[in-house]
Amino acid sequence: MDIQNMFAERIGGNQFGINNEIYKFALIKEWKRNAQSKFKDIMPLIDMGVGEPDIGADSSVVELLSSEARKPENRFYADNGIEEFRVSALQYMKKVFNVGNLTTNNILHGIGSKPILSILPECFINEGDYLIQTVPGYPVMATHTRYCGGKVYSLPLKEENNYYPDFSEIPDEVLEKAKLLYINYPNNPTGQIATKDFFEYVVAFAKKNNIIVVHDAAYAALTYNGVKPLSFLSVDGAIDVGVEIHSLSKSFNMTGWRLGFVVGNEKIISAYGAVKDNTDSGQFRAI
Repeated sequence: MDIQNMFAERIGGNQFGINNEIYKFALIKEWKRNAQSKFKDIMPLIDMGVGEPDIGADSSVVELLSSEARKPENRFYADNGIEEFRVSALQYMKKVFNVGNLTTNNILHGIGSKPILSILPECFINEGDYLIQTVPGYPVMATHTRYCGGKVYSLPLKEENNYYPDFSEIPDEVLEKAKLLYINYPNNPTGQIATKDFFEYVVAFAKKNNIIVVHDAAYAALTYNGVKPLSFLSVDGAIDVGVEIHSLSKSFNMTGWRLGFVVGNEKIISAYGAVKDNTDSGQFRAI
């Protein structure tokens, strides 16, 4: 059987495994292991790789997980989430970001933010459609856009623009076919934070060009020096054009636990739920 010629073009076709691009974070981990081995007695390593917290979840959270895992009712599929989590996540949005006026129709969980980012292109990208993404940045949404036959336009975050995107750089032919815009603030890797003015700028751009905004807010609750956490959805009109993704990995040191949620426009959430329902059976209820 000639399996080598059966691989899908989206993962490299007949060159899969032969001329295969290594997932960049796997490559960084390999470099990290090599550096630790070579220089372990010379200097400590400052890890600038994939965002994995270097301390564990709070002991009270671990104890509660242990308790919940013993409950027979938590053995069932969570599917598109349990009501308790949706309600709690909405309370979190209100408490931390002062974003209210949301209902459980505006929110669904995901098995981490990465699967959410991988599902959203399937909801909107047809062959030839564009995703606009800021770079440097997290590549998952771009990868799945290409899997769907879409194209990716990389919008650089430049020092001279304070690491905000300049939408005027985007060619008209890209804007005409663009369906999705991916942004990420507080930004990884630049560290830049969003402002209300910037989010208003994004909303105006999205409305003018009929583009859906996906704001990856994995680090949104991690602010310093008196800066208050800011949600994209706190800006007028944001819920009309997009969604925001939150992760428990970064804020609660639960990276391997795999839990996050997407919140925002009800139609986008509904589409996400339809694809998700055919992708996974939901996170373990005890989590």
